[in-house]
Amino acid sequence: MDASSVKNLVENLIPFVKKAGVVSRSLEPGQVTLALPHDASNLNPMGIVHAGASFTLAETTAAALCVMTFDVSKMTFIGKRVDIAFRRPGKGELLGKATMAPADVEAATAKALEVGKHDVPITVEVTDSAGEPVATATVTMALRKLG
Repeated sequence: MDASSVKNLVENLIPFVKKAGVVSRSLEPGQVTLALPHDASNLNPMGIVHAGASFTLAETTAAALCVMTFDVSKMTFIGKRVDIAFRRPGKGELLGKATMAPADVEAATAKALEVGKHDVPITVEVTDSAGEPVATATVTMALRKLG
């Protein structure tokens, strides 16, 4: 998918993600950055970003990476597992960043097309606007061959 289609998908076509306010900052094959702007509706009673909002940012970042990176005319994907380790309270805008090396993309694609399915772990770094780490998530995406 092209970047404008993925931007529309992330920001408008997934109601829960739209409700949380996740927006695209950078969308390239193999590398994406999404943001969760500061919004009082995403805070917990202590005034920090709710863990569920951080989780939503991380999972959506991994999904956006998949849509930008894999050939969605040949395969689909769905989140299978998320492991998230919180490192510090999230305050203000949060950023979710995920990357995947071309060799890893090629290997995962080949395996999914050959076997029909393949699980791919994607690391998402969640930081605050100053670049301080808030959480690290490993989102396992289940790639599935179409047809």
